[in-house]
Amino acid sequence: MSRSGAGPEQRQQASEADATATTFLASEHQHIRYNPLHDEWVLVSAHRMERPWQGQVELSLLKTVPRHDPHNPLCPGATRANGEVNPHYDGTFLFDNDFPALQPDAPNPGPSDHPLFQAEAARGVCKVLCFHPWSDVTLPLMSVPEIRAVVDVWASVTEELGAQYPWVQIFENKGAMMGCSNPHPHCQVWASSFLPDIAQREERSQRAYQSQHGEPLLMEYGRQELLRKERLVLTSEHWLVLVPFWAVWPFQTLLLPRRHVRRLPELTPAERDDLAFIMKKLLTKYDNLFETSFPYTMGWHGAPTGSEAEANWDHWQLHAHYYPPLLRSATVRKFMVGYEMLAQAQRDLTPEQMSSSCSGLSRVLVAVATALVSASTSCPQAWGPPGVQYGQPGRSMTLCCPGVTAGAPVSWFRDGETSLLQGPDSGLGHELVLALADSTDEDPPARPIVSCRAADYENFSCTWSPSQVSGLPTRYLTSYRKKTVPGADGQRMSLSTGPWPCPQEPPGAARCMVHGAEFWSQYRINVTEVNPLGASTRLLDVSLQSILRPDPPQGLRVESVPGYPRRLRASWMYPASWPRQPHFLLKFRLQYRPVQHPAWSMVEPAGLEEVITDAVAGLPHAVRVSARDFLDAGTWSAWSPEAWGTPSTGPLPKEMPAGGQPHMQREENPQANSPAPPRPSLLPDPRPLDHRDPLEQMAVLASLGIFSFLGLAAGALALGLWLRLKPDGKDGPQKPGFLAPMIPVDKLPGAPNL
Repeated sequence: MSRSGAGPEQRQQASEADATATTFLASEHQHIRYNPLHDEWVLVSAHRMERPWQGQVELSLLKTVPRHDPHNPLCPGATRANGEVNPHYDGTFLFDNDFPALQPDAPNPGPSDHPLFQAEAARGVCKVLCFHPWSDVTLPLMSVPEIRAVVDVWASVTEELGAQYPWVQIFENKGAMMGCSNPHPHCQVWASSFLPDIAQREERSQRAYQSQHGEPLLMEYGRQELLRKERLVLTSEHWLVLVPFWAVWPFQTLLLPRRHVRRLPELTPAERDDLAFIMKKLLTKYDNLFETSFPYTMGWHGAPTGSEAEANWDHWQLHAHYYPPLLRSATVRKFMVGYEMLAQAQRDLTPEQMSSSCSGLSRVLVAVATALVSASTSCPQAWGPPGVQYGQPGRSMTLCCPGVTAGAPVSWFRDGETSLLQGPDSGLGHELVLALADSTDEDPPARPIVSCRAADYENFSCTWSPSQVSGLPTRYLTSYRKKTVPGADGQRMSLSTGPWPCPQEPPGAARCMVHGAEFWSQYRINVTEVNPLGASTRLLDVSLQSILRPDPPQGLRVESVPGYPRRLRASWMYPASWPRQPHFLLKFRLQYRPVQHPAWSMVEPAGLEEVITDAVAGLPHAVRVSARDFLDAGTWSAWSPEAWGTPSTGPLPKEMPAGGQPHMQREENPQANSPAPPRPSLLPDPRPLDHRDPLEQMAVLASLGIFSFLGLAAGALALGLWLRLKPDGKDGPQKPGFLAPMIPVDKLPGAPNL
């Protein structure tokens, strides 16, 4: 009995009675939901979002990624871990994974000796697909045709590997939060000789539903979601994006084709175009949700392939899963631990709340007015071509029909439709007022991303890019002003006169130039993004000395030194953009390595040339050089293009000029259009190499002679001492030793006192 006197059954009945009396609200009361696709349940506890968060906060995701990093193994022209060099691709690039989890020739583990210890063969192929040659873009920042090219490769690689393997898994891990070790936009393709666990679960669930209800599970689910309109995020002519009723991850989405499609290769060209378009919109929504590059794991699930590809798979429906980890902000993520690992999946907010968050991003109305009259003049407007007007969602909007005088009857239609538009003033004149207009998913302007760089000490340029992609016409207003520091360094900075326009060169480019800047001054840059919904400004304070980054040195040459098999001479010139003045010189650093060796050695030359004295004889070497202001202002430049050279293997020249340096014959007037010398071959030279340096041989011989002479002299001295001190007999008189003359006279026996 309990302290209250009620037994367990009585307490349970009372609790159930209270629960029945309370109206259930999915957004406030915990409950469990069934996932028919994976045949599992998920616990939904919406009220838990009210708890304070004192757990782990992730680092900021706004990390600057270089557009091209020669050391990144996924970049065009880079050398991968296996020594292969990537082509200079300008689109997609598919290659075999250098560290595959599945290999096609793995041996069979053999039969098991106990039912609790079973192992079976696992074979397959792993590939990597690079989406774009640039490392600083992601799928939402790519154009629709570029995404369409990715979709085509997905379809072709599924068809290629599916001819041999029963399962082809395409997946993308975006962001370090999802374990992605390389920021270059890419995905992976794993083909396996077995059906993975989740694929088996989806196969059983879809087959059972088809058998029981007579239609594919996901086809019926898509139709129901379209009817209910509770969890829809995006819809298009051929695709649906929704937050599943059973979603586990906070902003999880499911991408479904409207038509019954089993695998990616079955998509029509129109469906592939529409897929690229809706993927761009979905991923842009993700990025805008917390104003960050949204991390996620996504993957495609289609009907099994391989030897049974022609079997009846009509119960399968192609779909893609998106699993983003972020929960409350760009730095707070969901952890699948504790209850999720030991019991079952659990989520906080309901899928309905998340779908409204994902769909409810700020939007813009794009209204296209089509009138059944001829237009001779345009209505006053500031954006877009004639006939296109913009307005805020939820606000009244007046459409103007060009070329029509007041009072003339006008019929208004939606673009591509035959039904008349209805409004307070419809049919009365050349204007139509839309009180509650529909809207497309467009966003107001966001602050652009701005960076500045000075290639010399007199001019600098600023470039920018939109922080979010928009289909609206966009303009950029750029200006700058100089800042001064009155009094002591610690006093507050105040603005000087200005601002002045920062001209965009060329006009319309995302780049503006400031000419005649002062090296020790500071400037405030203003870049304002403007579209029909408003404007957003980014202010950036820069100083010329902090953003100074010279261009790479030019004219790098690497030459051998005849007779010195371990020496190379490198020379270069100042970059053409750097005006050489007495007080603004550059310092340099030089790196070199044998081309077959991954590690670089580095020296800091004193001038415009350097003699490498520890090169490896007979091997070609790669050399590159970088520059920086000699007072350490700004940062080092990018590395110059590599130049190659191989140490000389010939004999030492007979004539040596003054100073002991070999005479170097240089071309006095090299032809500017002469072909570049061929690069040395990476194959070993079959001829035997003479690794001996004549100077080193002479030094060794001289050292051996000196040491031999000293050894003989020491031996002779020791022998003389021994002979001098050796007695002639036991009883005979002792002969004075060689130290006798050193005995004082007054100590000798019988010596008179003087």
